[in-house]
Amino acid sequence: MAEKGEQNKPIMAGSNDASVDEKITGIVAQVRQDHGGEALPVVLAKIHERFEQAGIEIDDIKLARLAHEISDTTSEFNA
Repeated sequence: MAEKGEQNKPIMAGSNDASVDEKITGIVAQVRQDHGGEALPVVLAKIHERFEQAGIEIDDIKLARLAHEISDTTSEFNA
């Protein structure tokens, strides 16, 4: 269940037509918007949940790297 103000499904028509890379980019942007700067364990749990919801398999190393980038507000990836 989504928390208040948290997007948990695509909101635009055609969003299910996106490529896997586009979906990954969208998920990262969504989690960054919803949870950017939060503690790493929170971000990791949320990004893992979003990938599962989208049916996208991603290896643990890449998942951890993405979560770290999102949780670290000083990262260049959060610009």
